Amino acid sequence: MKFEFAKITNSRLMGSMGLIIGWEKNEKRFNQYFLLDAEGLGISDYVSILDPTKDEAYREEERLMGGLGADRIRIDKEEALFLVNYYGNKNYYYEKPLPGEVDEYIDIIENHKSNLTIYDMFPKICKVIDEEIEFINYMTMRFIAWDKESLYYFSGSEEIANMHITNINGTLLKNEVQSRGNNIYISEAIYEDNDGYYVSKIAFNIDKTEDSFKINSMVAGEKEGLYDFEVFDEISKEEYVSIYSLENSEEFVEKFYEGNPFTLKSDLGNAMFFTRFNFDNNHVKEPMYVINNDMKAIYYQMEDKFFVGTYSDKDRKYINKLLKCNYDKYISLDEELYFDENVLYDFVESEAEDFYDFLDC
Repeated sequence: MKFEFAKITNSRLMGSMGLIIGWEKNEKRFNQYFLLDAEGLGISDYVSILDPTKDEAYREEERLMGGLGADRIRIDKEEALFLVNYYGNKNYYYEKPLPGEVDEYIDIIENHKSNLTIYDMFPKICKVIDEEIEFINYMTMRFIAWDKESLYYFSGSEEIANMHITNINGTLLKNEVQSRGNNIYISEAIYEDNDGYYVSKIAFNIDKTEDSFKINSMVAGEKEGLYDFEVFDEISKEEYVSIYSLENSEEFVEKFYEGNPFTLKSDLGNAMFFTRFNFDNNHVKEPMYVINNDMKAIYYQMEDKFFVGTYSDKDRKYINKLLKCNYDKYISLDEELYFDENVLYDFVESEAEDFYDFLDC
């Protein structure tokens, strides 16, 4: 095969990256789409398309990259093959199965040799961080995820890279950053580990070099356990739920996903769930980081009903205007409701058949 192009999202600090490699195969385009997980999975998703149309290639790229909130960076053949080899070998290390048609890329994992290291790739796979608060949020996220690579790259210290307070690759749920002056910042982090939820304070001393920030030192305080309802109260936010009646629901779902390939689609058997993320990760710049602040809307289709959850009145108006303009022949608005906490996702998880009965429980 002849190499044509490759591009990667610079979303390494969020934990996942989308990688596309384009080849010429028997005088046809052959595109490979990899989702790379830096937090313990390696290659977590893979699909390929032979001779895609422009629309097919666009939809698959948006499916892979649209929800990662990152820029798409061109890389060369050697860099692309290195990343497939590097993250594919993580699957072996973590004893995780390789996804998709493995025979299409297994040779790269088993036989490709490179002089590159993962740290050579960091300037391309990590976004440029401009602000101190953003840097602290990302480093707190990487610390909770037990991400030795990132901690070492941004500190140059093996001691810092080996620090951890989680048992596994934990998930940062909420973080509040405070400046104490003299380049010292305190994170108050709420996170999920394999045995429950915790809160802990982490102190960072940082410097800014010419082109990036650096961790000089960090100290993690004692962790305290939290109940799940306490965590829910911390990360829950107001929600607007719009309820539509549907005609030709199967055709609508097909058209909806064709028009919104950047949403994360989850097939629930007798229902369909979509998550729409913001097209950037600017929420990481806020002193109060919350994991679900990157969600713009969620959509839930169940039989002849379509539920839309949004998190501000501005987004409610915008999303519903888009739906009316693009899918007017399929949908009609029944009702709009306001809640001071998240409701729709709980309804989806409950697998209840009636939304109003669910609210009465």
